[in-house]
Amino acid sequence: MLIIGREIGQSVIIGNEVKVTISQIGSKLRLTVEAPNHIRVQRVKQHSNCTRKLKKGARIIGDTLLIGEDIKVTLFQTKCGLFRFAIDAPKEITIFREELYKAILQTENQKVPTL
Repeated sequence: MLIIGREIGQSVIIGNEVKVTISQIGSKLRLTVEAPNHIRVQRVKQHSNCTRKLKKGARIIGDTLLIGEDIKVTLFQTKCGLFRFAIDAPKEITIFREELYKAILQTENQKVPTL
């Protein structure tokens, strides 16, 4: 399980196709997912083993999202009020903070010579 700190409006990129963002709708926090149509996204109930892996005093916000067949994303808040993504995915799937992903793409584009 990978834990990534994010703030409202910030995102993570999962597997180069899926973008998950913390959104605030009124007073509620939600996970917003942008994914191609062929990738299924659904809510699942939390299992007690997921809660055990989180730090003591952390509060899960909303449901866990199942993306595709094997990626689970949960939003939780720590005791001191920070937001975190708990992402459970196979090791071969890449996960980046959005700003790092954009920087990587930009450097790759600069390396490609234009003809």
